[in-house]
Amino acid sequence: MTHRRFIISMNAPSVRSNPKISNMKMQSIIISACLLTALVSSHALVGCTAQRETASPVKTTELPVYEGEEEKDQLEFSVLFLLSEDGSVEDLQLISSSGDARWDSAAVDSLKNWRFPPPSDPEEKLVRRTVRVEIVPSEILNLGELVFQDKNDADLMYSRLRAGASFERMVRETRKGNTIAIEGRFRAEVETAEYPIEISKLLIQLEEGRFSRPVQVNDKFIIFKRYGVFMPDT
Repeated sequence: MTHRRFIISMNAPSVRSNPKISNMKMQSIIISACLLTALVSSHALVGCTAQRETASPVKTTELPVYEGEEEKDQLEFSVLFLLSEDGSVEDLQLISSSGDARWDSAAVDSLKNWRFPPPSDPEEKLVRRTVRVEIVPSEILNLGELVFQDKNDADLMYSRLRAGASFERMVRETRKGNTIAIEGRFRAEVETAEYPIEISKLLIQLEEGRFSRPVQVNDKFIIFKRYGVFMPDT
C-alpha cells in the first residue's frame, strides 16, 4: 500500500519524483511560497486593499497525511492569517483549496500552530500565504553507515574508501574501536523518510553497491553505502 506524508522544509530545493515507486512513503517540500500582507480596518479577515512582502514564519508545523484516492505529484493552497501581537495565529481562512477538502481541513488545523515575527504595526497583522507542495518518494533501503564526529575524519575515511579500502571491513573494525569512525552499522529496511529531505533524496539516487560522500546529519557526519537484497553479515 502506498502512503503519503508531507513535511515542511522552507529552504529545500525542488525535486520531482516517480510516483510509481513501490513500498514507499511520500514526503514533500515546499518549492515556492508567496508572502503578502494587506491593510485592514478591523481584526476580521476581510480582504485587502494593499499588498507588500513580509517576513517568513519563524515556526512551521508538519502538514497532515494525504490519503486522497487521486494520485498527485503536487498540491497548492492559499491561506489568509490574522496574527496576534506576538506573531502567533489568531485566526485564519482558506482562500484557495488544494482540491481535497478533507486534507485542506487538516492542513488548516496544522497551520494554526505557525508563528510569524511579531507585527510591528496593524498593517502587518494580515498575511496571505500561497504554498505549493511537491511530493517526493521515500523508499525502504538496506544501508551501511560509517558515522563520524568530525568532518575531517569523515573526509579522510572517504579518501581511503575511494582508494580501495573495504567499506564492510571499516564497519567491522569500527565496532572494535580500531578506526576514526565513532560508529559503524548495517541497517536493513530503513525508511529514508527518517532522514532530512536532502539526505533522503541522496540515498534514493545512490546506486546499489556504491557509497556516498560524507554528509552531515544533525551534528554528525555519515558515509552511507546502499545494498541490494543481500546485506553483509552483521
